[in-house]
Amino acid sequence: MKVLRSAFAILQITLIIIWTGISGTIGMVLMLITWNGQWVHYFEGRYLFCPPVLFIARVKLKVTGLENLDMKKPCIYVSNHVSHLDVVAIARAIPLGLFYIGKKELKKVPILGQYMYLIGHIFIDRKNHEKAMHSMRKAAALINKGKNVITFPEGTRSRDGKTAVFKRGTFIIAKEGNIDIQPMAVVNADTILPRNSFMIQPGTIEVRIGKRIDARELENMNAENAADYVRSKVLTLQHEN
Repeated sequence: MKVLRSAFAILQITLIIIWTGISGTIGMVLMLITWNGQWVHYFEGRYLFCPPVLFIARVKLKVTGLENLDMKKPCIYVSNHVSHLDVVAIARAIPLGLFYIGKKELKKVPILGQYMYLIGHIFIDRKNHEKAMHSMRKAAALINKGKNVITFPEGTRSRDGKTAVFKRGTFIIAKEGNIDIQPMAVVNADTILPRNSFMIQPGTIEVRIGKRIDARELENMNAENAADYVRSKVLTLQHEN
């Protein structure tokens, strides 16, 4: 039985990798035709890439708080990060094309890295503070041009399912650019696909969208306090019944 489960898990991962390559290639072609990265990523997330991945993984998606979204005013979306499936769940849940801030190592992933670069996602060097802040300010410039950016301020996936301290970078640019923040929480993704595991368990991932935090709420806070404040909002969303 264990052998069968492992074989099925390998089949799932193989199908997801193949579909990632196909979707990434289609996405690059669409980008070259439309030259609209926000629309292409919206189409990929909502309709092309994510639904089949969730189907292969036998994962259902529940979304709450859509009424808290302001579709007309770009902002920084902030979420906890517990699983590789977080990105899939969020891209399927949010009816907008979100630009991700990801580690620079993703550039080297065949097809996926080229797709992310062409679409306009932002790569960050986590080992170089100066370069990292340059990338974050590039993200702020995107928002000022009407784009929506999403960050995972923990910096990496949680090792134990608990939300780690939020790093300051996101909140420095939010304060500098007077940018609103949209807190979100992804729930149960770590149970379905734990860190350092390829065994996908069937189940339901929930994306919970909180009330938007107006930039004026952060005016009198330094970056550390703003990070703690937003983290508290994400934690509240995670533990709602």
